[in-house]
Amino acid sequence: MEFTPQWSAHDLAEHDRQHVWHPLTQHTPYLAGQHPLIIARGQASTVFDTEGTPYLDAAAGLWCVNVGYDRQELIAAGIRQLQELAYYPLTQSHPAAIRLAARLAEYLVHTPHFFFSNSGSEANEVAFKAVRQYWRQQGYADKTKIISRYRGYHGSTLGALSATGQPERKRGYGPLAGDFIQVSPPYCYRCPFGLSHPTCGLQCAADFERRIQIEGPDTVAAVMVEPVIAGGGVLVAPPGYLAAVEAICRRHQVLLIVDEVVTGFGRTGRMFGYEHDGVSPDVVTMAKGLASGYMPIGATAFSQRIFDGFLGDAESGRHFRHVNTFGGHPVATAVSLANLEVLASEGLVERAARLGDYLLGELRSALAGSEGVGDIRGLGLLVGVELVDPSSGGPVSTATMRRVARQLIQNGIVAGKTTDIERDDNNVVILAPPLVMTSEEGDRLVSTLAAGIRNILTGAVPGY
Repeated sequence: MEFTPQWSAHDLAEHDRQHVWHPLTQHTPYLAGQHPLIIARGQASTVFDTEGTPYLDAAAGLWCVNVGYDRQELIAAGIRQLQELAYYPLTQSHPAAIRLAARLAEYLVHTPHFFFSNSGSEANEVAFKAVRQYWRQQGYADKTKIISRYRGYHGSTLGALSATGQPERKRGYGPLAGDFIQVSPPYCYRCPFGLSHPTCGLQCAADFERRIQIEGPDTVAAVMVEPVIAGGGVLVAPPGYLAAVEAICRRHQVLLIVDEVVTGFGRTGRMFGYEHDGVSPDVVTMAKGLASGYMPIGATAFSQRIFDGFLGDAESGRHFRHVNTFGGHPVATAVSLANLEVLASEGLVERAARLGDYLLGELRSALAGSEGVGDIRGLGLLVGVELVDPSSGGPVSTATMRRVARQLIQNGIVAGKTTDIERDDNNVVILAPPLVMTSEEGDRLVSTLAAGIRNILTGAVPGY
């Protein structure tokens, strides 16, 4: 068959089945004739498959299309940059990267130096390498350990996967990188300490201090946290948690890395999630919403203190010995700058806060008293609905979660869900729609999700 843009929906599905290897996907059903959604175009919060069927994208792609689909401002910025300068590496420099870094510095005043890469995983790898080299150059060669949290996700590259606290993501890929350690997450619904907030004394934060003391502060380079553990089930920490973690880091001369790959750029109702607790990180990593998915880009922001730790004469070897061919690509940085303009000019960060509060309230109201709904939690337009077995209170099966997702798709909704975290604890529906989603679309999302959950967990849809 000749390769041509005029392929039919059937042709596309067949070639997908034969040639495309999809992430996080068992392909056996595809070999038997099924195929994934094949999305051909998008508009605002809606995507359309190859046959023109619309779907409300309540997952914003992979939680990244913050400003929505078909934003002509971003498309035009990319075209202009391609015409002006299609590529140049940041071993030297170019105007688009300089402008983006200067604009980001207006938001990230505590971390005003930016190293650009292509993804969140790579942004986190940059953070790990930089903090280890920093401490060695400060005379602390043993400060190499990175402490993160169970259920946290920091990426799929070897170092980022080692920092990730999801055993199923790691299974079969060992041995992983050394000196990565996990502690308990802030999971109030299933508190690992059997306590309740606010009488818990934030033991989930204190767990970092216990581990630092066990390992020895002279061996710990950094603590790494997401402001909200996103892919691990939308675990929203109680107020004051992140500030407590920061205080622990300062007491023990440990750097604080905040992973904003999911939570950055308005997702939580603030430009960056760490702002909710008023902390001052040493390192901030970002990707997804930086260009709203229109181009691949990641960035790692560093404090002045860390940046200065790499200064020396040309022969000192103190420079950061890391390079990325496409990091800070001219088109990606130009599109990112246009994306920031849209976020600001349309007030989308503030809108995410308002719509997120509305969505959370409507979900709690619609699902109140529903069997099988254990917890509904969120911050901004990042919401998790935890499903449980009505008889035991334990998590529903992964197969049940797949049925919920399929029924949503059948009713025109694409949503996320926890995948490959632990063997039997992948039971959270995740909603992270574009920040441009309308309240009417939010109402439709709530009613469709509530009906789908009830249908499956009460047996109205066979197979539970």
